[in-house]
Amino acid sequence: MSAPVIQPYGGESQFIGCPAVYQITPTGSGVEGTFYRVKLKVKANLTGKEDAEFDFSNPVDVVRSGSSVSVRPATFDVSSALRAVAERWQPQPETLTYPVVTFYLEAVEEWMMDGEVHNSETARYPGSTGNIEMYIGTLTDRERMANPIATPARYTRKPTTSPEICFYDGSYTVKHLYPGPTVANNNIQAPSVSEVIIPAGRPTGASAAVNIYGIPFPENGYEIRFINSLGVHENIFVGGLPAKDVDITTEEYALSKKETLTQFSRSLVDKQNDRETWHLSSGALDKAWASWYVHEFLMVKYAWIKVDGVFIPCHVIPAETIVLEDPKKAQPYEVQFSLKMDINGSPLL
Repeated sequence: MSAPVIQPYGGESQFIGCPAVYQITPTGSGVEGTFYRVKLKVKANLTGKEDAEFDFSNPVDVVRSGSSVSVRPATFDVSSALRAVAERWQPQPETLTYPVVTFYLEAVEEWMMDGEVHNSETARYPGSTGNIEMYIGTLTDRERMANPIATPARYTRKPTTSPEICFYDGSYTVKHLYPGPTVANNNIQAPSVSEVIIPAGRPTGASAAVNIYGIPFPENGYEIRFINSLGVHENIFVGGLPAKDVDITTEEYALSKKETLTQFSRSLVDKQNDRETWHLSSGALDKAWASWYVHEFLMVKYAWIKVDGVFIPCHVIPAETIVLEDPKKAQPYEVQFSLKMDINGSPLL
């Protein structure tokens, strides 16, 4: 008995955050049976983690026209399974290593005839021993519209229309994270990030390829490190005295006791979640950088802010409405955002 055929549908995806659609062409062996379906198994592994298995199932669409019978291919989007595996990666601010999700697919047809369950042979993709490698990240909707199998030239979407302002400090080394290329000889590579020491002014020599401009670290300057949409570390530098606020949760309750002349019930208050929120600004930007802040930085999931030499975990909170461009107002582009600390208490030493 033959096996179904598995093949990518619409191009092979390169990133876990993008749709990963595969088409299964049935053999038609079960057209005379009932409950005819295709079962797909995804066996995936995240670097350093145990294997995980996910099962999918779709009924086979049988088309009858006169005396002829045919079957239509079934499609499966397995990206949800790959994202579940990728979620087990917990990035750290100073660990610049990235996991790879490897997986393969197994498909089998199943149907019932005369009260017995029948199965076709099992198909495996890719090949009998191969695996597919995918990286944590995603193509933008625009990139996918332009080319479903496109890959970005590098693991960053920072614009190069103007130099990126970075801070340097003579008392300790400040490094700029520069995500490397993704494509070499038309093959996607594992993520990589280089650390470039920030000099004063424009960089020269080997670091001149990085479009940055170094200025002295201001009194109220901060480095924010994050995992970008392509799954690798990046950082930005913002200055200015931030506005700060704290939303403390309180719960009042009564501690009851038997009352006497000198003892009586009293009220107590339980206080928690004293987490600070810092309100910051990107500073003056050009149009391309403003777009990057809104569509890339404000959308990050993992972020840290460096306070007194320590990276404090936080998350970025965008405003409900962000004015990206207003031609009626002659002013530079600027993006306001908030950072809510993921720790209780003061982040300052």
